[in-house]
Amino acid sequence: MTDHLDQFSMGSWILALAVATSFAGLFVGVASARKSVTVHGSRHRASWLAWGALSIGGIGLWLPQIIGMVGLAIEGSPIRYDLVWVGVSIVVAIASGFAALFAVSPAQNRHRTPPRSIELGRLLVGAAILTVGATAMNLAIVSGVQIQGDVEFDIAMIAASAVVSLFAAALVLWTVQAVDARPLRLITAVVAAGALVASHYIAVYALEVSVDPASAQPQGVEVFSILFPVFVVGLLVLTIPITALLMAPDRVAAELDLEADTLAAESADREFERR
Repeated sequence: MTDHLDQFSMGSWILALAVATSFAGLFVGVASARKSVTVHGSRHRASWLAWGALSIGGIGLWLPQIIGMVGLAIEGSPIRYDLVWVGVSIVVAIASGFAALFAVSPAQNRHRTPPRSIELGRLLVGAAILTVGATAMNLAIVSGVQIQGDVEFDIAMIAASAVVSLFAAALVLWTVQAVDARPLRLITAVVAAGALVASHYIAVYALEVSVDPASAQPQGVEVFSILFPVFVVGLLVLTIPITALLMAPDRVAAELDLEADTLAAESADREFERR
């Protein structure tokens, strides 16, 4: 008999770690994406967008889902994970993160200050891309679940997960586009992190399992064999943009640069008029 998965033990420490990890990735990713507007040259812009995609897609979306799988247990069967599907899931998460940031991020400007306005068309396109990526990532992760029996999933629950992901994606990309205040970025990152983790648990609940003791033992790896190395790598990945952001000029410096550019332009105009 096939039943909805009801052996999902969500300990408070698992939930807290998943949300905290997602928050860190989203917050650093948003800062990296906004920094891409203030740097010189398309190569530096692409580098900051790439760090943003790694932070948002790899740390904000994907890693919390793997953390959440620690609480998954199925009575009567061990659980293993297919590394191919796990690899597909992280590639999809990072690629969709980059595409969404590229779609939503404004072009560079000579004054090196991020914008504070919403471009609705870009926001909708970016949110759609990130939602499709998050949903495909969740599907890949649950498709990688191997048990002693059969695994299917409920399409209605996957659709519900996608709706929650859409809310989180729109919130993250709105923050990239228009939120300059750091306290507000902190709040939106917390809310979006909670929504993304919720979307994952909804997707996991969509699993319908049928345990067959006569089936062969599942092939693949245990979740901790995946979680430990990627968690360490994820922390190392975050240190690079964090360090670069701390060393980069802050908004005050950017505004002083803008004022200096304006004064220089006015001086040049007056000199031209005198001639």
